Amino acid sequence: MPSPIESERALSTDVKYLYRMAKAVSNGYCPEDLANHTPGNVVHSRWLTKASRILRLYVTTNLPSTNLKILANYVMKVYVPMYFNIKYYSSAIYGSKLLFQFIRSTQYLSPSLKEIIYKVVQNNAYFAHPENVLLTMLFDERKHIREKAIKKILYYRDKLYDATKLRTYEKHIINFNAIDYIDLINLDDDNILSEPPFTSKIPYEHLLECIDFDEPPLPDPQIPSHIQGTERFVQLDTNVSRRSIQKNRDAIMAVTVASRTTTPRMDSKKDLKY
Repeated sequence: MPSPIESERALSTDVKYLYRMAKAVSNGYCPEDLANHTPGNVVHSRWLTKASRILRLYVTTNLPSTNLKILANYVMKVYVPMYFNIKYYSSAIYGSKLLFQFIRSTQYLSPSLKEIIYKVVQNNAYFAHPENVLLTMLFDERKHIREKAIKKILYYRDKLYDATKLRTYEKHIINFNAIDYIDLINLDDDNILSEPPFTSKIPYEHLLECIDFDEPPLPDPQIPSHIQGTERFVQLDTNVSRRSIQKNRDAIMAVTVASRTTTPRMDSKKDLKY
C-alpha cells in the first residue's frame, strides 16, 4: 500500500511542512526557504507538529545524539509513511491492513523499543478486533480472503450468534509475528469471533451468493477510520484518566460529553452574539 501524494498544494500548512522536512532528511539537503521557516511551538496534543519539530531539530544539529537519531529514524520510517497512508486510505475497510503495516514497519527496532511500542499498540488494538479484521477481509483484493471472511460470518450466524447475549467489545491479544493482517488474531477461536455490524443486516442468502463474486461485492461504507473527533476524545480520555479512578472514568466522560452538548461555548467573540 503506497502513500501517494497527489499535490503539495492540497496539503494543510502543518502537513506540507512535515512532508517537506521528510523530503529534506531523505535527500540529505534542506532548502534555504525551509531552513528559515519557523515551524511554531510544540503542542503535545498534536503529534504531527511534534514529528516535524523532531526532524527540524535533527537537520539543524551537527552531532545529533543517539536518542535524537532514534526518534528521527522512527519518524522517517514509521510515522510519516503511516500518516499519509491513513489519510489516503481513510475508510475503515483498510484499518486492519494499516495496523498490520504499522507493526511490520517497526520490525527494525531493537527488542526493548518494540516492547514499548507493542504495549501501546496492544492497548489500542481496535483494528485487531475480529469484526474489523473481517470487515477488511470482505474488501480484500484476493478472492480467497473474501471467501474466508464470508464463511466465518455465516458460521458465526449458524453456530455462535445468541440474540439474548449482550454484545461486548473486547481487545484481543495481537500476534505481532503475523505475516499477513488476517493472522493478527486467531479467527478460528469461537470465543472471540463476532460479526461486523456492517454485514448484520445483509440477508444470509445474499452473503452466500457473494462467495462466487470475482470482485468485492459490497459497497465501501465510507466510514472514516480516524477523524478529528477521535483526537478530541483521546484528549478527553487522557484528562479524565488523570483525575479519576478506573470505575468512575466512563461515568465522568459521559457527563462531560453531555455537558458540552448543552452548555454554550465562549471561546471567541462570535459566541457572544445572540
